[in-house]
Amino acid sequence: MMKNRIWLCLLLLLTLSACKGIKTVHTDMEEEQLGCENEIAKAILWIDRTGNESLMSYGFIRTAKAHVNVYSDGTFRIMSFCKKQEPEVVEYLKKRVAVFTIPKFFFDEGYIEPGEQYLQLRYIPAKVNRK
Repeated sequence: MMKNRIWLCLLLLLTLSACKGIKTVHTDMEEEQLGCENEIAKAILWIDRTGNESLMSYGFIRTAKAHVNVYSDGTFRIMSFCKKQEPEVVEYLKKRVAVFTIPKFFFDEGYIEPGEQYLQLRYIPAKVNRK
């Protein structure tokens, strides 16, 4: 009986010591996504809503946090998303970003500066499926 307990404790000790050596390996993309969760977005931009539209006609909205490069003329380029997005959503957001310019107000008030930063891109999912 005592021998069984000793062997059980020894087996448990060996198992725990073996688990210490296991390391997780992340790819560059995973590291980018892991680092993105702690970043604070500089601003929230509605990229597909016009002034006269009512949100009630579409139902709900979604927000995607993206790492972007902002240019001084108000345009920007999406470098990566913090969370994995569906391919249709990525394609839609890239199309909208191509024609969207950041209002001058954001630059004047100091919310956004040219360069790399994180932004929240707000969009209406019903428009993604509608194309």
